[in-house]
Amino acid sequence: MELYLFLAFILLYVLMSFFVQKNVLRKIWTLAFVVAFMVTAVAIGFLRVNNQDVMMNANELNWYYMLYLFGSMSVVLGAINLWMYRKPLFGIFFGNGDEAKDDRD
Repeated sequence: MELYLFLAFILLYVLMSFFVQKNVLRKIWTLAFVVAFMVTAVAIGFLRVNNQDVMMNANELNWYYMLYLFGSMSVVLGAINLWMYRKPLFGIFFGNGDEAKDDRD
């Protein structure tokens, strides 16, 4: 399933890169990553609160599926965001830091 999600999101990203402006593209994919992260956090929270029994019931299966689905989506969306913001991230991790000193002054 992760492979299908990955391929579908990559295809969607490639198509959107041709038809949508760059700043709108970044807004959409970053917002999608944030939403997937929030849904994953909510699913983890519900599992954590309701995880009192040793055996799983039918209600918990829904939350495990949500956790699996949106966890997979957040990984794929995170990879796409890393690709989109590769130059700023490269500057953050491998820059010499002179730009940050100029911004503080």
